[in-house]
Amino acid sequence: MMNLEYLLKELYFRKRRTLTAIFSLALGICILITINALSSAYTEAARMPLKEIGADITVQRAGNVPENLVGPVFACSAVTIKSDEIKQIRHLQGIQGFGQALLLWVFDADRFTIVLGIDPENPVGPGILRTQMTHGIFLEKGKNQALAEVSYAKNYNIQTGDNVTVGGKTYQISGIVDASKATKIAVANIYLDMVDAQKMAKESKQVQNVSPFESKDANLLFIKANPKQIDALARSIKDIIGEKASITTPASFLKHLGSLFSLSDKFSLATSLMALVITVLIVLKTMAGNLAERSNEIGVLKAVGWSNKDVVSQFLGESILQCLAGGILGLIFTLIATFLLGHMQVNIPIPWEMSPTPHFLPGGGDPVFKTLQLPVTISWRLAAFSIILSTVIGAVTGGLLSRHIARIKPSEVLKNE
Repeated sequence: MMNLEYLLKELYFRKRRTLTAIFSLALGICILITINALSSAYTEAARMPLKEIGADITVQRAGNVPENLVGPVFACSAVTIKSDEIKQIRHLQGIQGFGQALLLWVFDADRFTIVLGIDPENPVGPGILRTQMTHGIFLEKGKNQALAEVSYAKNYNIQTGDNVTVGGKTYQISGIVDASKATKIAVANIYLDMVDAQKMAKESKQVQNVSPFESKDANLLFIKANPKQIDALARSIKDIIGEKASITTPASFLKHLGSLFSLSDKFSLATSLMALVITVLIVLKTMAGNLAERSNEIGVLKAVGWSNKDVVSQFLGESILQCLAGGILGLIFTLIATFLLGHMQVNIPIPWEMSPTPHFLPGGGDPVFKTLQLPVTISWRLAAFSIILSTVIGAVTGGLLSRHIARIKPSEVLKNE
Protein backbone atom coordinates (compact mmCIF):
# COMPACT_ATOMS: atom_id res chain seq x y z
CA MET A 1 0.00 0.00 0.00
CA MET A 2 1.35 3.44 -0.95
CA ASN A 3 2.42 5.77 1.89
CA LEU A 4 1.56 9.30 0.70
CA GLU A 5 3.52 11.14 3.41
CA TYR A 6 6.64 9.10 2.66
CA LEU A 7 6.13 9.71 -1.07
CA LEU A 8 5.94 13.49 -0.70
CA LYS A 9 8.99 13.63 1.57
CA GLU A 10 11.05 11.60 -0.88
CA LEU A 11 10.13 13.94 -3.73
CA TYR A 12 10.91 16.98 -1.59
CA PHE A 13 14.26 15.86 -0.18
CA ARG A 14 15.53 14.53 -3.53
CA LYS A 15 15.00 17.88 -5.25
CA ARG A 16 17.61 17.55 -7.98
CA ARG A 17 16.32 14.31 -9.46
CA THR A 18 12.69 15.29 -8.90
CA LEU A 19 13.11 18.63 -10.66
CA THR A 20 15.13 17.02 -13.47
CA ALA A 21 12.32 14.57 -14.19
CA ILE A 22 9.59 17.22 -13.87
CA PHE A 23 11.29 19.85 -16.04
CA SER A 24 12.37 17.29 -18.66
CA LEU A 25 8.82 16.10 -19.07
CA ALA A 26 7.47 19.67 -18.93
CA LEU A 27 9.76 20.67 -21.79
CA GLY A 28 8.74 17.65 -23.85
CA ILE A 29 5.03 18.29 -23.26
CA CYS A 30 5.50 21.98 -24.10
CA ILE A 31 7.19 21.10 -27.41
CA LEU A 32 4.52 18.50 -28.18
CA ILE A 33 1.56 20.83 -27.59
CA THR A 34 3.17 23.94 -29.09
CA ILE A 35 4.10 22.23 -32.35
CA ASN A 36 0.60 20.82 -32.73
CA ALA A 37 -0.94 24.18 -31.83
CA LEU A 38 1.27 25.90 -34.43
CA SER A 39 0.31 23.34 -37.06
CA SER A 40 -3.37 23.95 -36.34
CA ALA A 41 -2.77 27.72 -36.33
CA TYR A 42 -1.18 27.74 -39.78
CA THR A 43 -3.93 25.48 -41.11
CA GLU A 44 -6.54 27.87 -39.68
CA ALA A 45 -4.64 30.89 -41.04
CA ALA A 46 -4.71 29.31 -44.50
CA ARG A 47 -8.50 29.06 -44.22
CA MET A 48 -8.97 32.72 -43.31
CA PRO A 49 -8.81 34.33 -46.80
CA LEU A 50 -11.67 32.11 -47.99
CA LYS A 51 -13.45 32.03 -44.63
CA GLU A 52 -13.90 35.80 -44.83
CA ILE A 53 -16.16 35.33 -47.83
CA GLY A 54 -17.94 32.35 -46.31
CA ALA A 55 -16.29 29.77 -48.57
CA ASP A 56 -13.82 26.88 -48.52
CA ILE A 57 -13.24 26.68 -52.28
CA THR A 58 -13.22 29.25 -55.07
CA VAL A 59 -13.42 28.33 -58.74
CA GLN A 60 -12.34 30.32 -61.80
CA ARG A 61 -11.41 29.54 -65.38
CA ALA A 62 -8.44 31.13 -67.12
CA GLY A 63 -8.93 32.49 -70.62
CA ASN A 64 -7.56 34.85 -73.22
CA VAL A 65 -6.59 38.47 -72.75
CA PRO A 66 -9.26 40.96 -74.01
CA GLU A 67 -8.58 42.19 -77.54
CA ASN A 68 -9.64 45.78 -76.81
CA LEU A 69 -9.93 47.45 -73.44
CA VAL A 70 -13.21 49.20 -74.15
CA GLY A 71 -16.38 48.84 -72.09
CA PRO A 72 -17.00 45.70 -70.00
CA VAL A 73 -14.39 42.93 -70.42
CA PHE A 74 -13.41 39.77 -68.57
CA ALA A 75 -10.15 39.42 -66.68
CA CYS A 76 -8.05 36.73 -68.34
CA SER A 77 -8.03 34.83 -65.03
CA ALA A 78 -11.84 34.68 -64.82
CA VAL A 79 -13.80 33.89 -67.97
CA THR A 80 -17.14 32.19 -68.49
CA ILE A 81 -18.24 29.22 -66.42
CA LYS A 82 -21.31 27.85 -68.19
CA SER A 83 -24.63 27.36 -66.41
CA ASP A 84 -24.63 23.61 -67.12
CA GLU A 85 -21.16 23.33 -65.53
CA ILE A 86 -22.42 25.28 -62.54
CA LYS A 87 -25.34 22.89 -62.22
CA GLN A 88 -23.02 19.87 -62.27
CA ILE A 89 -20.79 21.37 -59.60
CA ARG A 90 -23.72 22.29 -57.33
CA HIS A 91 -24.78 18.65 -57.17
CA LEU A 92 -21.39 17.26 -56.13
CA GLN A 93 -21.35 15.38 -52.84
CA GLY A 94 -19.87 17.28 -49.91
CA ILE A 95 -21.05 20.77 -50.89
CA GLN A 96 -22.77 22.55 -47.98
CA GLY A 97 -23.23 25.99 -49.53
CA PHE A 98 -22.86 27.53 -52.97
CA GLY A 99 -22.51 31.05 -54.32
CA GLN A 100 -21.55 32.65 -57.60
CA ALA A 101 -20.41 36.05 -58.80
CA LEU A 102 -19.41 37.87 -61.96
CA LEU A 103 -16.22 39.93 -62.16
CA LEU A 104 -15.98 42.58 -64.89
CA TRP A 105 -13.44 45.21 -65.77
CA VAL A 106 -15.26 48.21 -67.20
CA PHE A 107 -13.22 50.69 -69.26
CA ASP A 108 -15.39 53.78 -69.66
CA ALA A 109 -14.14 56.96 -71.31
CA ASP A 110 -13.63 58.80 -68.01
CA ARG A 111 -12.67 56.02 -65.58
CA PHE A 112 -11.82 52.38 -65.00
CA THR A 113 -14.14 50.43 -62.69
CA ILE A 114 -13.92 46.94 -61.22
CA VAL A 115 -17.48 45.62 -61.11
CA LEU A 116 -18.60 42.56 -59.19
CA GLY A 117 -22.04 41.09 -59.66
CA ILE A 118 -23.20 39.34 -56.49
CA ASP A 119 -26.20 37.58 -55.02
CA PRO A 120 -27.08 39.96 -52.15
CA GLU A 121 -29.09 37.31 -50.29
CA ASN A 122 -26.45 34.56 -50.35
CA PRO A 123 -24.04 34.42 -47.36
CA VAL A 124 -21.64 32.24 -49.35
CA GLY A 125 -19.45 34.58 -51.38
CA PRO A 126 -19.34 38.40 -51.55
CA GLY A 127 -22.88 38.63 -50.17
CA ILE A 128 -21.21 38.31 -46.78
CA LEU A 129 -20.09 41.95 -47.22
CA ARG A 130 -23.53 42.86 -45.85
CA THR A 131 -21.77 43.04 -42.46
CA GLN A 132 -19.25 45.64 -43.74
CA MET A 133 -21.63 48.49 -44.60
CA THR A 134 -20.49 51.98 -43.55
CA HIS A 135 -23.43 54.01 -44.97
CA GLY A 136 -26.83 53.26 -46.47
CA ILE A 137 -28.30 49.82 -47.06
CA PHE A 138 -27.16 46.67 -48.81
CA LEU A 139 -28.26 45.75 -52.33
CA GLU A 140 -31.84 44.65 -52.89
CA LYS A 141 -32.76 42.43 -55.80
CA GLY A 142 -34.52 44.02 -58.76
CA LYS A 143 -33.99 47.62 -57.57
CA ASN A 144 -31.34 48.75 -60.13
CA GLN A 145 -29.01 49.58 -57.25
CA ALA A 146 -25.26 49.54 -56.72
CA LEU A 147 -22.86 49.56 -53.80
CA ALA A 148 -19.69 51.66 -53.89
CA GLU A 149 -16.51 50.53 -52.14
CA VAL A 150 -15.48 53.11 -49.55
CA SER A 151 -12.12 54.11 -51.08
CA TYR A 152 -13.61 54.33 -54.59
CA ALA A 153 -16.49 56.43 -53.24
CA LYS A 154 -14.03 58.78 -51.58
CA ASN A 155 -11.94 59.16 -54.75
CA TYR A 156 -14.96 60.08 -56.88
CA ASN A 157 -16.96 61.84 -54.15
CA ILE A 158 -19.79 59.30 -54.36
CA GLN A 159 -22.43 59.30 -51.65
CA THR A 160 -25.49 57.22 -50.84
CA GLY A 161 -28.35 58.18 -53.15
CA ASP A 162 -26.09 59.35 -55.99
CA ASN A 163 -26.36 57.89 -59.48
CA VAL A 164 -23.33 56.31 -61.15
CA THR A 165 -22.94 55.29 -64.77
CA VAL A 166 -20.97 52.12 -65.43
CA GLY A 167 -20.71 50.51 -68.85
CA GLY A 168 -23.39 52.81 -70.23
CA LYS A 169 -25.92 51.87 -67.51
CA THR A 170 -26.99 54.09 -64.61
CA TYR A 171 -27.45 52.76 -61.07
CA GLN A 172 -28.41 54.40 -57.79
CA ILE A 173 -25.94 53.99 -54.93
CA SER A 174 -27.81 52.28 -52.10
CA GLY A 175 -24.84 52.20 -49.74
CA ILE A 176 -21.10 52.34 -49.14
CA VAL A 177 -19.25 49.15 -48.21
CA ASP A 178 -15.81 48.69 -46.66
CA ALA A 179 -14.27 45.65 -48.35
CA SER A 180 -10.74 46.29 -47.07
CA LYS A 181 -10.89 43.34 -44.68
CA ALA A 182 -12.22 40.92 -47.27
CA THR A 183 -10.23 38.56 -49.43
CA LYS A 184 -8.97 40.38 -52.52
CA ILE A 185 -11.16 38.29 -54.80
CA ALA A 186 -14.22 39.92 -53.21
CA VAL A 187 -12.93 43.47 -53.56
CA ALA A 188 -14.42 45.65 -56.31
CA ASN A 189 -15.16 49.32 -56.89
CA ILE A 190 -18.85 48.85 -57.66
CA TYR A 191 -21.09 45.95 -56.61
CA LEU A 192 -24.18 45.14 -58.66
CA ASP A 193 -26.97 42.64 -58.36
CA MET A 194 -25.89 39.47 -60.19
CA VAL A 195 -28.69 39.81 -62.74
CA ASP A 196 -27.60 43.35 -63.70
CA ALA A 197 -23.97 42.24 -64.08
CA GLN A 198 -25.02 39.26 -66.22
CA LYS A 199 -26.96 41.58 -68.53
CA MET A 200 -23.92 43.85 -68.84
CA ALA A 201 -21.65 40.91 -69.72
CA LYS A 202 -24.08 39.42 -72.22
CA GLU A 203 -24.44 42.74 -74.06
CA SER A 204 -20.68 43.36 -74.22
CA LYS A 205 -19.05 42.58 -77.58
CA GLN A 206 -15.62 42.39 -75.95
CA VAL A 207 -16.86 39.74 -73.51
CA GLN A 208 -18.55 37.71 -76.24
CA ASN A 209 -15.47 37.85 -78.47
CA VAL A 210 -13.21 36.41 -75.77
CA SER A 211 -15.58 34.04 -73.96
CA PRO A 212 -19.22 33.59 -75.10
CA PHE A 213 -21.55 34.38 -72.20
CA GLU A 214 -25.24 33.66 -71.52
CA SER A 215 -27.53 35.24 -68.95
CA LYS A 216 -27.25 32.36 -66.42
CA ASP A 217 -23.46 32.02 -66.61
CA ALA A 218 -20.89 33.29 -64.09
CA ASN A 219 -17.11 33.46 -63.77
CA LEU A 220 -16.54 33.07 -60.03
CA LEU A 221 -17.86 30.27 -57.83
CA PHE A 222 -17.73 30.15 -54.04
CA ILE A 223 -18.25 26.80 -52.32
CA LYS A 224 -18.68 25.93 -48.66
CA ALA A 225 -17.72 22.29 -48.22
CA ASN A 226 -17.30 19.48 -45.76
CA PRO A 227 -13.67 19.97 -44.62
CA LYS A 228 -12.92 16.28 -45.11
CA GLN A 229 -14.06 16.41 -48.74
CA ILE A 230 -12.42 19.64 -49.93
CA ASP A 231 -9.57 17.92 -51.79
CA ALA A 232 -11.88 15.39 -53.44
CA LEU A 233 -14.26 18.18 -54.46
CA ALA A 234 -11.40 20.19 -55.96
CA ARG A 235 -10.45 17.22 -58.14
CA SER A 236 -14.06 16.67 -59.24
CA ILE A 237 -14.50 20.35 -60.09
CA LYS A 238 -11.30 20.34 -62.14
CA ASP A 239 -12.67 17.39 -64.12
CA ILE A 240 -15.80 19.42 -64.91
CA ILE A 241 -14.12 22.75 -65.71
CA GLY A 242 -11.10 21.32 -67.51
CA GLU A 243 -7.39 22.09 -67.66
CA LYS A 244 -7.84 25.86 -67.36
CA ALA A 245 -9.64 25.57 -64.04
CA SER A 246 -8.18 27.70 -61.25
CA ILE A 247 -9.34 26.17 -57.98
CA THR A 248 -8.29 27.69 -54.67
CA THR A 249 -8.57 25.84 -51.35
CA PRO A 250 -6.93 26.35 -47.92
CA ALA A 251 -4.19 23.96 -49.09
CA SER A 252 -3.39 26.42 -51.89
CA PHE A 253 -2.54 29.11 -49.33
CA LEU A 254 -0.44 26.67 -47.30
CA LYS A 255 1.61 25.99 -50.42
CA HIS A 256 2.11 29.71 -50.94
CA LEU A 257 3.37 29.97 -47.35
CA GLY A 258 6.13 27.48 -48.21
CA SER A 259 6.85 23.79 -48.38
CA LEU A 260 7.37 23.53 -44.60
CA PHE A 261 3.83 24.69 -43.88
CA SER A 262 2.27 22.68 -46.72
CA LEU A 263 3.65 19.61 -44.91
CA SER A 264 2.72 20.97 -41.49
CA ASP A 265 0.72 17.93 -40.36
CA LYS A 266 3.52 15.48 -41.20
CA PHE A 267 6.15 17.83 -39.80
CA SER A 268 4.30 18.29 -36.50
CA LEU A 269 3.71 14.54 -36.15
CA ALA A 270 7.37 13.66 -36.74
CA THR A 271 8.67 16.39 -34.43
CA SER A 272 6.15 15.53 -31.72
CA LEU A 273 7.15 11.86 -31.78
CA MET A 274 10.83 12.75 -31.55
CA ALA A 275 10.20 15.08 -28.61
CA LEU A 276 8.08 12.44 -26.90
CA VAL A 277 10.66 9.65 -27.30
CA ILE A 278 13.52 11.85 -26.05
CA THR A 279 11.43 12.97 -23.08
CA VAL A 280 10.51 9.40 -22.09
CA LEU A 281 14.18 8.36 -22.29
CA ILE A 282 15.26 11.27 -20.07
CA VAL A 283 12.55 10.51 -17.52
CA LEU A 284 13.41 6.80 -17.59
CA LYS A 285 17.11 7.52 -17.08
CA THR A 286 16.34 9.88 -14.20
CA MET A 287 14.05 7.35 -12.53
CA ALA A 288 16.58 4.55 -13.01
CA GLY A 289 19.30 6.67 -11.40
CA ASN A 290 16.97 7.43 -8.52
CA LEU A 291 16.26 3.73 -8.10
CA ALA A 292 19.97 2.84 -8.08
CA GLU A 293 20.63 5.43 -5.37
CA ARG A 294 17.86 4.01 -3.24
CA SER A 295 18.75 0.31 -3.39
CA ASN A 296 19.71 0.28 0.30
CA GLU A 297 16.48 2.07 1.17
CA ILE A 298 14.47 -0.53 -0.74
CA GLY A 299 16.35 -3.29 1.10
CA VAL A 300 15.48 -1.72 4.45
CA LEU A 301 11.81 -1.40 3.47
CA LYS A 302 11.68 -5.07 2.54
CA ALA A 303 13.54 -6.02 5.71
CA VAL A 304 10.95 -4.29 7.91
CA GLY A 305 8.05 -6.06 6.22
CA TRP A 306 7.23 -4.23 2.98
CA SER A 307 6.28 -6.62 0.20
CA ASN A 308 7.46 -6.27 -3.39
CA LYS A 309 3.97 -5.04 -4.24
CA ASP A 310 4.15 -2.34 -1.56
CA VAL A 311 7.54 -1.09 -2.74
CA VAL A 312 6.51 -1.14 -6.41
CA SER A 313 3.31 0.78 -5.56
CA GLN A 314 5.36 3.39 -3.68
CA PHE A 315 7.79 3.97 -6.53
CA LEU A 316 5.03 3.83 -9.12
CA GLY A 317 3.17 6.53 -7.20
CA GLU A 318 6.30 8.70 -7.14
CA SER A 319 6.78 8.22 -10.87
CA ILE A 320 3.17 9.08 -11.71
CA LEU A 321 3.13 12.11 -9.40
CA GLN A 322 6.37 13.49 -10.87
CA CYS A 323 5.13 13.03 -14.44
CA LEU A 324 1.74 14.53 -13.62
CA ALA A 325 3.50 17.59 -12.18
CA GLY A 326 5.65 17.70 -15.33
CA GLY A 327 2.55 17.58 -17.52
CA ILE A 328 0.87 20.43 -15.63
CA LEU A 329 4.05 22.53 -15.70
CA GLY A 330 4.44 21.77 -19.42
CA LEU A 331 0.90 22.98 -20.00
CA ILE A 332 1.71 26.23 -18.15
CA PHE A 333 4.84 26.69 -20.30
CA THR A 334 2.73 26.07 -23.39
CA LEU A 335 0.15 28.68 -22.40
CA ILE A 336 2.95 31.24 -22.10
CA ALA A 337 4.49 30.16 -25.43
CA THR A 338 1.19 30.27 -27.32
CA PHE A 339 0.35 33.66 -25.81
CA LEU A 340 3.62 35.04 -27.20
CA LEU A 341 3.24 33.27 -30.55
CA GLY A 342 -0.30 34.61 -30.84
CA HIS A 343 1.15 38.11 -31.27
CA MET A 344 3.03 37.06 -34.40
CA GLN A 345 1.73 38.27 -37.73
CA VAL A 346 1.65 36.05 -40.78
CA ASN A 347 1.47 37.34 -44.35
CA ILE A 348 -0.48 34.99 -46.58
CA PRO A 349 0.27 35.53 -50.28
CA ILE A 350 -2.87 35.90 -52.41
CA PRO A 351 -2.46 34.14 -55.80
CA TRP A 352 -2.26 36.63 -58.66
CA GLU A 353 -5.28 35.10 -60.38
CA MET A 354 -7.44 36.03 -57.37
CA SER A 355 -6.53 39.71 -57.59
CA PRO A 356 -9.29 41.74 -59.29
CA THR A 357 -6.96 44.57 -60.35
CA PRO A 358 -5.48 44.40 -63.89
CA HIS A 359 -1.76 43.73 -63.73
CA PHE A 360 -1.05 46.26 -66.46
CA LEU A 361 -2.39 49.12 -64.33
CA PRO A 362 -0.19 50.90 -61.72
CA GLY A 363 0.10 48.68 -58.66
CA GLY A 364 -1.81 45.84 -60.30
CA GLY A 365 1.20 43.56 -60.50
CA ASP A 366 2.36 44.13 -56.92
CA PRO A 367 2.27 41.11 -54.60
CA VAL A 368 -0.89 41.02 -52.51
CA PHE A 369 -0.94 39.63 -48.99
CA LYS A 370 -3.53 38.88 -46.37
CA THR A 371 -2.00 39.91 -43.04
CA LEU A 372 -3.37 38.47 -39.82
CA GLN A 373 -2.31 37.49 -36.34
CA LEU A 374 -1.41 33.84 -36.04
CA PRO A 375 -4.48 32.20 -34.43
CA VAL A 376 -2.59 30.02 -31.92
CA THR A 377 -4.87 28.33 -29.41
CA ILE A 378 -4.73 25.19 -27.28
CA SER A 379 -7.79 23.00 -27.59
CA TRP A 380 -9.10 21.43 -24.41
CA ARG A 381 -8.70 18.02 -26.05
CA LEU A 382 -4.99 18.62 -26.65
CA ALA A 383 -4.56 19.89 -23.08
CA ALA A 384 -6.39 16.87 -21.64
CA PHE A 385 -4.39 14.53 -23.87
CA SER A 386 -1.11 16.01 -22.60
CA ILE A 387 -2.10 15.48 -18.95
CA ILE A 388 -3.25 11.92 -19.62
CA LEU A 389 -0.07 11.27 -21.62
CA SER A 390 2.08 12.53 -18.75
CA THR A 391 0.31 10.18 -16.34
CA VAL A 392 0.73 7.26 -18.74
CA ILE A 393 4.45 8.03 -19.13
CA GLY A 394 4.77 7.97 -15.33
CA ALA A 395 2.93 4.66 -15.10
CA VAL A 396 4.92 3.06 -17.93
CA THR A 397 8.24 4.30 -16.52
CA GLY A 398 7.36 3.04 -13.06
CA GLY A 399 6.18 -0.25 -14.50
CA LEU A 400 9.42 -0.77 -16.43
CA LEU A 401 11.44 -0.27 -13.23
CA SER A 402 9.24 -2.53 -11.11
CA ARG A 403 11.07 -5.69 -12.21
CA HIS A 404 14.35 -4.26 -10.97
CA ILE A 405 12.73 -3.46 -7.61
CA ALA A 406 11.50 -7.05 -7.32
CA ARG A 407 15.06 -8.39 -7.80
CA ILE A 408 16.52 -6.36 -4.92
CA LYS A 409 17.13 -8.63 -1.90
CA PRO A 410 17.55 -7.16 1.60
CA SER A 411 20.37 -9.57 2.50
CA GLU A 412 22.49 -8.47 -0.46
CA VAL A 413 22.09 -4.71 -0.17
CA LEU A 414 22.44 -4.63 3.62
CA LYS A 415 25.38 -7.04 4.11
CA ASN A 416 27.88 -4.23 3.83
CA GLU A 417 26.00 -1.88 6.13
